[in-house]
Amino acid sequence: MSIQAARVGDKEPDSPSRKSWRNWAGNQHASPIAIYQPKTEDEISSVVRHAAERGEGVKAFGSGHSFTSIAVSDSHLLDLSDYGRVLEVDQKRRLVTVQAGIKMTQLCEELYARGLAMEDMGDVAYQSIAGAISTGTHGTGGKFGCIATQIHAMRIVVGNGSVLQCSADENPEVFRAARVGIGALGIVSTITLQCSPAFNLHALEQAKPLDEVMRNLDSYVDGNEHFEFFWQPGARNVFTKQNNRTTELEQALTKWQNFRNDVLIGDIAANSLVKLERLAPAASRWLRRQLPVTVRENYVDRSYRVFTSERRVKFLEMEYFIPRAAAQDAMQRFRDFLVRTGIVPSMAIEMRFTAADDIPLSMSSGRETCSFAIHVRAHEGYQQYFEDVETLMREFDGRPHWGKLHFQTWETLRPLYPQWDEFQELRARLDPEGCFANPYLDRVLGPVGG
Repeated sequence: MSIQAARVGDKEPDSPSRKSWRNWAGNQHASPIAIYQPKTEDEISSVVRHAAERGEGVKAFGSGHSFTSIAVSDSHLLDLSDYGRVLEVDQKRRLVTVQAGIKMTQLCEELYARGLAMEDMGDVAYQSIAGAISTGTHGTGGKFGCIATQIHAMRIVVGNGSVLQCSADENPEVFRAARVGIGALGIVSTITLQCSPAFNLHALEQAKPLDEVMRNLDSYVDGNEHFEFFWQPGARNVFTKQNNRTTELEQALTKWQNFRNDVLIGDIAANSLVKLERLAPAASRWLRRQLPVTVRENYVDRSYRVFTSERRVKFLEMEYFIPRAAAQDAMQRFRDFLVRTGIVPSMAIEMRFTAADDIPLSMSSGRETCSFAIHVRAHEGYQQYFEDVETLMREFDGRPHWGKLHFQTWETLRPLYPQWDEFQELRARLDPEGCFANPYLDRVLGPVGG
């Protein structure tokens, strides 16, 4: 659709006609007063000032990959899809400054062209960098934190429209919190990333017995730079991914191999099993136990190609972060829950592992974590399944991913984060009128200054 951009300077931004917006999964939507498509930081500031002067809200979105309503506003929306350039590269220190709306796919290609890479990534490539860091998005690896730990500096537009530069040396209290700011402290404008030299990953992807993996989980996590696994409930085996840096040359998968694995096996076969479950449950469960998890085994490719994968099927997701030490117990409790309830999820369970960090609202704040993600296809009902699993995860002091579906409120979340009050005080200082508030933030953070 055609969307006008905000003007620069002190002029009022243009006022496009009311447009509708939906997120990637289609489960969140908005009908804002206006959607703006800024190309400069001045234009972002102009929209924020315009909204603040009228006592109206403003939110920003990138690719719309969050499943929660974290970016929803019926006032003013900023579409950052045209705000995605690489602004500066310091090759000596490997620092790269980018506009907040840049997609991870574009960012990684531009880094690679300069001999650089992100040290770790999540598994979705079409997210914007600001959306990924603001929600605490992460990859996997016992020695790697969430993506936000790779930030060297950042600029944010705060509640009065002014721009705040922050880093470990400049406005350090803002920097510490804003790296995972969940849209509550301001609009992220630019991000300076601490990058690594470009590297290849040796990817070993194998089917292994679930019980064997869980017995030796620490060995898998500590014995690889990046380890994760997927389990289709009912199957004996899990799909393990062991990714480690290598000096070997690229030996990438072909287009046919990717199609076979992701579409024929990962989509069509899995979907057929779900349909068979409704018609012949016993046959479906027997097939789940017999079928291979994957036919992929061994390849080498650029790091960002290994870390990320394409999402051809739209889904809804909930992800909980529990102490890493509780992973085996939580998985056994989950398996018992499936047996007790008879639920047969249509999509796999994913387990990943993340190092502790010092970011107040990071899901890994102050503790090593295991993330436990469950999924359903976008057209399926999820509420009861997700609520039941959330109840289980809360018994392990689980923290929900800010961009993925959950049912918690600020009253239940506050005890989980030791630096909760520090974040709230900063929020009241940077956005005293609640310009960046919306119903989601009201639920998970409470009112500004409350």
